[in-house]
Amino acid sequence: MTWPWQTRGLGWAAVMAAAAVVLWLLPPFRVVPLSAARQQAAGTAFDADAFVEPFWRGPLQTPDLAALEATRLVRLLRDNPGAAAGLGRRLGFSRTLSFWVSGVGRVAAVAPDGVSLVLEGESEGVSVVLETGPVFGNALRDGSGLFDVSAFPNSRDFNALAAALNRRVEEEVLPALRSQAGVGVRVRFAGGVEVGDLDRAWPLRVVPVQVEFHE
Repeated sequence: MTWPWQTRGLGWAAVMAAAAVVLWLLPPFRVVPLSAARQQAAGTAFDADAFVEPFWRGPLQTPDLAALEATRLVRLLRDNPGAAAGLGRRLGFSRTLSFWVSGVGRVAAVAPDGVSLVLEGESEGVSVVLETGPVFGNALRDGSGLFDVSAFPNSRDFNALAAALNRRVEEEVLPALRSQAGVGVRVRFAGGVEVGDLDRAWPLRVVPVQVEFHE
């Protein structure tokens, strides 16, 4: 004769045995060594330098990237700031406007933080300063129009992208600019500009990506 409590006991034992098998096959968590966890995290981290590489070697170094003539932007900022603002790019609700510009000018002065240019066709003196580093900000990332913030899962990765672009300029563009820019030298340039205040945008401070020197 089997008592009811014995039947219930056998039922619970069967349930517990089945649960043990399921947990062994499909554990709810795994114990991972700290070193392995760090390797996994490093493997999935955003590599800003690798991401930037094809853009740096491609569109950022060719004249195909649509650029605003620096002379035109300078004149608009001076005479019609509202029209100039309409040609810039603005990220979200930021007040900062970003532009991608190109132009030709002659070196008027060389300082530790920049090379001052008088643009061809301009008679108002120095209107552009090519930054010579260190480079900060988002002029290249936002001014180029090549990078969409919505394509990045978080702001940290998007900011890392800007920093990677700035490093490329510091390492590959600025050494030649500092060594070859002399008063009177003709320079053709392209790069990014950030303008936080339209009333204080003079002269334009350009982070150069392309620089060519001519006598």
